[in-house]
Amino acid sequence: MASKLVVICEYAIVNHFNIILSTQASTLNVLPANLKARLFTLLSHRGLLNDDNLSLLLNCRTRTFDFRDCTNITDQALIIMARCSLTAQVERKRLQSSQDVSTTTSVLNPLVLHLRSPNITDYGLVQFVQQFPSLRKIRLQNCSQITDESVIAIGRYCLRLIELDLSGCLQISDQGIIALQQITHLRSLALTQTRITDESLMSIGQSTFHYTLNEINLKMCREITDDGFLYLLKHCPNLKTIGFTQCPKLTERSRQNINQQTHQLSYLVWSIPV
Repeated sequence: MASKLVVICEYAIVNHFNIILSTQASTLNVLPANLKARLFTLLSHRGLLNDDNLSLLLNCRTRTFDFRDCTNITDQALIIMARCSLTAQVERKRLQSSQDVSTTTSVLNPLVLHLRSPNITDYGLVQFVQQFPSLRKIRLQNCSQITDESVIAIGRYCLRLIELDLSGCLQISDQGIIALQQITHLRSLALTQTRITDESLMSIGQSTFHYTLNEINLKMCREITDDGFLYLLKHCPNLKTIGFTQCPKLTERSRQNINQQTHQLSYLVWSIPV
């Protein structure tokens, strides 16, 4: 009965969040971590989190920071979270800084970051990944302002990453992808609509994760050719899911080199220009 009552209260808060925020913000701030974690998930799925209210709900139990429906999240939110890393808080305590205006003392340990916003830039994302090297999954869908600078930072700090989604990050080029080579166990890589060329595909084939990679999406990568694609196939033997639709420079030669003798594919999507 008590657990049901807690759930009812949680949904009551979510359904009247703006009113509660304006009248009971201090109460939200002192809620126990387990309740904050539950509210964080519910509110993020409804797109109600933003730069102004985020700090009230940050907690040590949330591992997945899913902001894909939160259109008002900007670099400021990422910076607030970066200040809640263990390293950042230890440094602040050492310096006894009086300049810190963060309202939370929770130490964050995110494993998953999911963003889908044109408001996010390198300025916020780089600071975030620097503070959280234990990130396992980063999904940056349609973050059109993100550039190679962010991807280089990911490749430098997030060496435990197993999934990276850069779909719709229109400014990503070979320079960023080459910087990922030292990630050791990357399994899934989405490069839809990026500006990569064969140089990126060859870099992936030469990377430390070439043997663990089992999923790649190259949809709308308009500069890749058969040479790069075939190099990728040859050097990534465990690929099981491949997408290469709307890649105008790929020909029938690429499709013909995909067979069950070389790759145990479970999912394949392609289109070859006539």
